[in-house]
Order: sequence, then C-alpha cells, then structure tokens
Amino acid sequence: MSEDIDLSIQKKETELQPLLQRMEQLRMQFISGTVKFAAKWFSETAQLYVTKKPEVTINMSKERLADMKQKVLALAGNADALIANALSGKALWWHQEPRKEDSIYQYQQVSTRFPELLDKPIRRALGELGVILEQYDYGVTVGVYAKESYMEYWYERPADTESFAPPRPYYPHLLVWSDEMQHTMTQYDAVYKQAFNVFLEIQKLKEDKKRRRASDLWNST
Repeated sequence: MSEDIDLSIQKKETELQPLLQRMEQLRMQFISGTVKFAAKWFSETAQLYVTKKPEVTINMSKERLADMKQKVLALAGNADALIANALSGKALWWHQEPRKEDSIYQYQQVSTRFPELLDKPIRRALGELGVILEQYDYGVTVGVYAKESYMEYWYERPADTESFAPPRPYYPHLLVWSDEMQHTMTQYDAVYKQAFNVFLEIQKLKEDKKRRRASDLWNST
C-alpha cells in the first residue's frame, strides 16, 4: 500500500515540475514587461507634472530644469535594476517557494484591481520618481512632513513590525498595468491555479502516507 502512495506522489511531482518551470518563464516575462512599463512611466509621469504645475516649470532656471530632466532620464534608465530588485523576493512568486496556506486567488486580476502581492512592490519602485518631484517643488513629498499644504503624499507607512522604520517612497494614485503585464499575469495566474491544486494533492498524499505509517507502527506494537 505504501508503494502505491509513493508511486502516486512521484506521478504528481512529475506533473508539477513543468508547471513550475512555465511559471518561472512567466515570472521573467512579467519582470521584463514591467521594466519597459516603468521606464516609460517615469518619463511620461515626470512630463505630466511639468505641465500640471506650469508655474513651477516656467519659474525654474534652464539649468535647474535640465538637471531635473537628467535625473528623470537616469531613473528611467535604471528601471531594470529598480524593478528587478522590487520583484526579487521569493515570497512574491509561489512557484519559488510553494505553500499550501496561500490563497488560490492571490494572482487574480479583477478589472483595474491588480494582485496586491505584486502591485505594492511595483508602486514602491515607481515612488522613486516622487523623490525627484519633491526635490524640484512639484507638490509631492515622500516623507511624513510636508513643505506646504495640499501636498501629494507619495510614501508608504511602515508595517507594525517595522514601526521605527522611516516611510518609503510609494506611488499612491491610480495605476493601470500595461497590456503586456496584464496578459502575462493572467497566464501566470492560470498556471498557478493548476500547480496549486496539484501541490495540494501531493501534500494530501504525503499526509496519508504518514497516517498509514503511524497506524502500522501502532498495530505492529
């Protein structure tokens, strides 16, 4: 009987492996798409604020404006490192550390509501633009203390476990992922649900095996 369970576990683990491999491919694809999205977003959002507050832009010296633009371009050019770092945690990607306690819906998209598990770190990376906007007086602050009234607060307060940590940059407004990102995450979600169910079957078989072993030990004593 134990041999039958071992064979069933082996079959299910063989079934799981290609799903995990496909999820890794999709993870890399999603990160690549997010890098492109972020680089474009940094440039477009900076230009949006330049025109949104024209009095700030017009009153700025050419040298100062050129300095700001150079920093925005550098930020966009560094999007690959920012996004790679933001999305590097194994806890973000189920296939890297499968867990039976996770929600089967954690990668599901509903309209413009994107998986919080990934949306939050992306917003933290995008929030770096707020540092530049604050420096050049575009009505944004990435800290708790605002220079003036009616500032936009581009920061995330630390979790309870990090109560003494300083706030970190975070983009707080409506954010719509690119079509490429959404499509890739839809694929990841579909494969995740398949893999999750197979993984649960494996865990159940392993628990059955332990229970039978315990029963056999009891009966043979």
